[in-house]
Amino acid sequence: MKTRFTLTLAEFGMPKIRISMNHHMTRSQGLKERFPVLTGMTFGDWIRVLHRNRFKVHVGYWGRIGFLSAMGALNSVLSLYEFIIFGARIKRVRIEKPPVFIIGHWRSGTTHLHNLLSLDENLSCPNSYQSMFPHHFLWSERIGKTVFDIIAPTKRPMDNMPFRSHIPQEDEFAVAALSTVSPYMRFLFPVSGDLPYSEVDPRNIPAELLEEWKGSFMYFLKKLHYLKGKRLVLKSPPHLARLEILSEMFPGSRFIHIVRHPYMVYLSTRNLWRTTLVHSFLQETDEENIHNLIISMYLKFFSSFERCRAQISENSMHELRFEDLEKDPLETLEIIYDSIGLSGFEHFRPRAESYLETIANYRRNIYHLDQKIKQTVQQKWRDTFDRYGYSGDAFAEMSKI
Repeated sequence: MKTRFTLTLAEFGMPKIRISMNHHMTRSQGLKERFPVLTGMTFGDWIRVLHRNRFKVHVGYWGRIGFLSAMGALNSVLSLYEFIIFGARIKRVRIEKPPVFIIGHWRSGTTHLHNLLSLDENLSCPNSYQSMFPHHFLWSERIGKTVFDIIAPTKRPMDNMPFRSHIPQEDEFAVAALSTVSPYMRFLFPVSGDLPYSEVDPRNIPAELLEEWKGSFMYFLKKLHYLKGKRLVLKSPPHLARLEILSEMFPGSRFIHIVRHPYMVYLSTRNLWRTTLVHSFLQETDEENIHNLIISMYLKFFSSFERCRAQISENSMHELRFEDLEKDPLETLEIIYDSIGLSGFEHFRPRAESYLETIANYRRNIYHLDQKIKQTVQQKWRDTFDRYGYSGDAFAEMSKI
């Protein structure tokens, strides 16, 4: 059985790709290569998501509907067991230590920074299994992690970095599954959008939905705190637009904002949509729509961030460029610790050095930046170029991370 994927390369301008895969399995490409990113919803929530989108699912994706429905039924059963065993205990948890939030647009280096800070024994973070299956990981993780590692890809398709049950993971997958209020709902419905549930700016989310998101986020963090009791270090690109909400929910939180050259962010984010998020689509879309989503969501993230940043005290937020972290990681990490008042850097440093040695030979792919994309990104995202000192005349051949 064949997968339909039409690619037409234009000599100039943006390649025109019709992302309309029929997503039938081939002999060489199964679930591991096509693992959907939102598998943690309960069956009831999943049906409600379909209903509010009027079941606008294209025919070629019915197999994915079946998979997510089966996962929803399993999540519902396991979550009931967990609630019976742990419900009262989770309710009593109090988060004493305000989290450290790593914020930044997709493909800006948030994962790299998260992996590094997760090595600090004073900090704790959710792993992939916990984020993907937030309804029941307290009860199911011991056995579930083994199954997860069997069916999930061993590496992330967009950058070839490891993807296993135990590695640090962003909390957005968990909150999206718990509340179904997240920009990540757009990954299922790239055409209809699932609005207002997928709104980037919290101001555009109805109050009752925002309260549901807050409750789900707090519930997930309580479960994480119940496990280890350490200060949490969390990363999620949509948190870039949530400074005001997060600082209200967790007074004393610290924020680490990482940015990257806009050209690289665009190219790498486009690759993310093409290689990873495409396997979650329930609707056919095309390259033009993906391009417009990337451009517009970036602007919404930074618009909300700039509006709220003045409310965060100077010693509560540190900003850095990915390029500086890549050039001198240990010095950059020490500056971060000093800037936001994290203790224990000298104890953490050897662990960071060891980890950096393991990825020293990581091989990067190369992207070509065509002139049309270059001009669009430079024009639309001009504020980032200016604020963070990036040149608009950067190289055309760019590394993919």
